[in-house]
Amino acid sequence: MKIAIAVVIILIIILLAASSFFFNMVLKATKTRKEDVLTPLLCPNERVEGDELQNRFVDNRTRLRAEGAEFDKTMSPVEIVNKSGLKLYGRYRLRPEKTNKWIISVHGYRDDHRFMLPYVMRFYEAGFNVFTQDNRAHGMSDGDYISMGWLDKDDVYEWINCITRMDLDAQVVVHGVSMGGATTMMLSGLNHPAVIGYIEDCGYTTTWDMFKVVMNRDYHLPTFPIMNVTNLMSRIRLGYDFKKSSALSQITKCNKPMLFIHGEKDSYIPPEMCHTLYSAFPGEKDMYIAPDAGHAESMDYDPDTYFGRVLEFIGRL
Repeated sequence: MKIAIAVVIILIIILLAASSFFFNMVLKATKTRKEDVLTPLLCPNERVEGDELQNRFVDNRTRLRAEGAEFDKTMSPVEIVNKSGLKLYGRYRLRPEKTNKWIISVHGYRDDHRFMLPYVMRFYEAGFNVFTQDNRAHGMSDGDYISMGWLDKDDVYEWINCITRMDLDAQVVVHGVSMGGATTMMLSGLNHPAVIGYIEDCGYTTTWDMFKVVMNRDYHLPTFPIMNVTNLMSRIRLGYDFKKSSALSQITKCNKPMLFIHGEKDSYIPPEMCHTLYSAFPGEKDMYIAPDAGHAESMDYDPDTYFGRVLEFIGRL
């Protein structure tokens, strides 16, 4: 009996240690993130001799990020304090001519506003006031743990309130990539009155589904019991449940149109999630599956087609 009890205790300790490791690995903010924002965001990919598709992608991403870094210098900073008492950092630029058309672009997991600069630059050139920000626990914003979009949705809601204080007649389109896409969908269920449409790019159905993919793909482990304990830790320490952190649920409450975008060859967030989300969305919708693109690469592979589809969608709002 004593041996059995000892074995159970050891297994519980191992489970708690493994769950704590996974919790901190996927949710704890990086210590150097604020310093990282001070440097240009470079393209991590390399050209491959003879691979025309890869080289076009690398050249596009390198060029667009360089142009985005220059555009960042023309933007103005803004800060707010959210309901959790965290100071959040944002960047915006107004068109020289008066317009009430706005686009807010939301970045993804462990990125910051720099990743969205090529997007907001093109939106600005298309005639929009533009806004992007560092999510909590990212970039220059406060926060120690990542909320996978669920708490971020409330922060973006506050950022839209910030926009409407600057422009009482603001008509806002929300655009997000990866975790930013999930944030966009989670936000859509709140139906902010200033928002006229949503563009989600390679978001996921739920935080639970996303981490399930990570557990199976990267660690070749089943979700039970590590994910269950990690989820309990999140509920206790961070205040949100992985299963209830659901874009799939939130979009069923949305009362504005949504464009769904996904890379055909996304190996990080399966394209099947996009089709599931699209099917579940009850309102006016459109979908663009970008040929050859991996995760968060749809714009880089073919910027003209990407922005053509996005601006065509916005034009119908």
